[in-house]
Amino acid sequence: MTQTATRWWLANDLSDIYVDGHGSALLDTRDQELIARAEKSFAHAEHRLDNHKNEYDRIDAVLALKRAMDTRLEHLNSIYQFTQHPNAKSHGWLAVLESWGFVKQRTLRRIRRLRNAVEHDGVAPPDLDECEDYREVTWWFLRGTLGLLTPVLDFDFELGDSGKVHGSCDLSYNPLQITLTATVTPEMLSDSPLPGWIEMETLPALALRYQGKTTPVEDPDTATYYLCAKVTDWASVQPFLGIAMEMIAHR
Repeated sequence: MTQTATRWWLANDLSDIYVDGHGSALLDTRDQELIARAEKSFAHAEHRLDNHKNEYDRIDAVLALKRAMDTRLEHLNSIYQFTQHPNAKSHGWLAVLESWGFVKQRTLRRIRRLRNAVEHDGVAPPDLDECEDYREVTWWFLRGTLGLLTPVLDFDFELGDSGKVHGSCDLSYNPLQITLTATVTPEMLSDSPLPGWIEMETLPALALRYQGKTTPVEDPDTATYYLCAKVTDWASVQPFLGIAMEMIAHR
């Protein structure tokens, strides 16, 4: 392997990864304000449906449900920048959330279309029973996406049973960037492209005894390499993003 290279490839077999601890973002004042704004719109829709008298209550409820959903989507977009995800360009922001496993978008899209039809095209609002269905779907949307507001920022991991392959992964989302600090075995590294492998740009070592050296740095005592690197290509960041989303969904 060419030690002077800065572009390396890492074996993309994360099927037996074991995550041992992670850190998450905390809600700040702006987050709390946006959460409260979405909940206020939803509460308004609930009030109009619980005290329903005529179609104007249903119209107002539909508008408020859409407003609650849009507030949450804008909030999530400020964290994850949906436009950088390829399926957002052709299928919209909800498609990104669906690909991460947090929503099913069919009825949510219907609510958004319905709001435009009712407000701008003069279409009659749905009956009360259908509005109740939309209320329930919106409630699940707000509940199901709440964890995404405190994204996973880093996690520690081990690969395999030997204990030789271990490290940490740091994530930023806007823009999406993965940084790895790890100890890996030689067969997991290549200084030339291999199909399906993770492309990286290596960085100077963070560990004090390797300070100033560009990784990977060999440790002959353990027959491993110490690695610090940024994951560079879009396909390569996806496995790590998937791990983070799985942790958010199950915490």
